[in-house]
Amino acid sequence: MRLKNVLILLMSIVILVGLSGCGGNASSENTGAGKASPTAPSNGGEDLAKFKGETINVLSWEGYQEDEWVKPFEQKYGVTVKVTYAGSVDEMFAKAASGSVKYDLIFMDGGSVNRYHKMNLIQPIDLTKLTNTKQLIENMKSLNDKHVVKDGETYAVPFAWGSLPMMVNTDKIKEPIDSWNALWDSKYNGKIVTLDDAANQTAMTALLLGFEDPYNLTDEQLDQVKKKLLEQKPLVRTYYSGFEDGKNLMASDEGWIGFSMGPTMITDLQKEGKNIVEVIPKEGALVWIDNAVIGKDAKDPELVHVYIDYLISSEVQAQLIKKTSYGGVNADSASMLTAEEKKVSHMDDPNYFNNLVYVAFPESFEKRVKLWNEIKAAQ
Repeated sequence: MRLKNVLILLMSIVILVGLSGCGGNASSENTGAGKASPTAPSNGGEDLAKFKGETINVLSWEGYQEDEWVKPFEQKYGVTVKVTYAGSVDEMFAKAASGSVKYDLIFMDGGSVNRYHKMNLIQPIDLTKLTNTKQLIENMKSLNDKHVVKDGETYAVPFAWGSLPMMVNTDKIKEPIDSWNALWDSKYNGKIVTLDDAANQTAMTALLLGFEDPYNLTDEQLDQVKKKLLEQKPLVRTYYSGFEDGKNLMASDEGWIGFSMGPTMITDLQKEGKNIVEVIPKEGALVWIDNAVIGKDAKDPELVHVYIDYLISSEVQAQLIKKTSYGGVNADSASMLTAEEKKVSHMDDPNYFNNLVYVAFPESFEKRVKLWNEIKAAQ
């Protein structure tokens, strides 16, 4: 999600994350030319000719369909993976719902699966056709299944994930930070940067207030969230709306502490020599999990199943992590990473998910957007 998307995603609410994840609305087509990489799937006795000449139409976040792993698949099966990119959750839904293109495979945050399911835009996945699901990170899969299994049928398989933690400049802030309350601390007046994001701001503040389910709030709880955010507003330097904007605010020391768009924002800053650390507050933090789903009108579901199984293999997942620093979903991929790559992507810590709250389908998109607009308009 994408952290970038995750956010955008969340801005539409839900979102994630980025980390995001998306970019423009251009379409691109992989031709299948070039030398196959070592990640090309093995033959395994398959009838490789039966899919020859077919095209898989994919609707995706940027970074998820890269030549390093797409071209070997195309070459093996003689198929074309044609990719259309979306830049936000709303744009993705609009493209999928319009019907102008019959997408075989769609990537979305798990919180959006319910929306597509209700609109009859996706179909169940036959897990018996996927050999790599047994390698999925167990606690991550359990968390994801709560949102993508409907009436006993699985509609999505996890592909990538990222958290939305706090970021802290330890050169400027010496005391330990362990709570979202730090974003309301007057000591940091004018040095707090946080997301221009209705969904995430509502959910994060709900976590701080101790509400059990930050995506299923009553009107009274939403009022309390609004009151809390109004208390914070005078202390905030700015509400940033993009990955690079947030990163630049922290890189220039305009911001000392903030609500990040994901660990990749923090690791990018560290690569630039900034002493910025990630903090998962004691109240918990949000996590987006992007999933692969099969479109309702997929031309050849069997081929799509083969492609999904390939994408969640340990080899492809290791390549995804190396290229994007997103969290991978295949536990075995960790053995193919350096110690630093595992640390950055949190593939070295199986308990990382234990204090994370899933970015889910909210009680009301409209109420959250209205609440956030009122916060920004307040004097």
